[in-house]
Amino acid sequence: MERDYKLPSLYKSLLILALVFGPFFWLAFTEDGQRRTDLALMFILGKPEFNAALETMSTALTEAQFRETFPNLALQCADGRNPFGNRLCAAPIGSFNGIPSASVAFFFAQDRLQAVKLSYRRAYHTVIRDWVERRVTSRRDPRALQQPIVQVDDGVASWEVSDGVLVLRDGPLANHEEPALFWLARAPHAP
Repeated sequence: MERDYKLPSLYKSLLILALVFGPFFWLAFTEDGQRRTDLALMFILGKPEFNAALETMSTALTEAQFRETFPNLALQCADGRNPFGNRLCAAPIGSFNGIPSASVAFFFAQDRLQAVKLSYRRAYHTVIRDWVERRVTSRRDPRALQQPIVQVDDGVASWEVSDGVLVLRDGPLANHEEPALFWLARAPHAP
């Protein structure tokens, strides 16, 4: 008796539909697919990546070091008083450590880093919060286990890091709130 290995036409039709619409569904309707689509679009548009460990930023860093470390950033700088010093450098970006983002700004006082502002896409607020939690937890001193990782005060979450603090809006963002993550120096310089 011969076996019939022919696939039923309904099965073939469903398989073809799954192969055609499956990737589209994943790219358009899942969180991971949308993030990857956004990253691909930023790459196509020529927006640079900014892959940095914000939790390791330090007041010892200078503008020249940032230009050397991130040569693909089109930094535009201006002198003048600002809330964190006397010089501001900013650049548009496409992603921050694999998370679609909009721009990064560096604030300097006497050529020393005082603050970093990362503006990201509103849809990725929870992803940024999770990234911060993972990074701070992985670098945490095991002797400090009794202290909480995050401090939340008046809707703002903050994490102490080596030479400063990371600050982010806690919970969902309201329409008028800007999606931004800040690194602030522990002991700011007077401008």
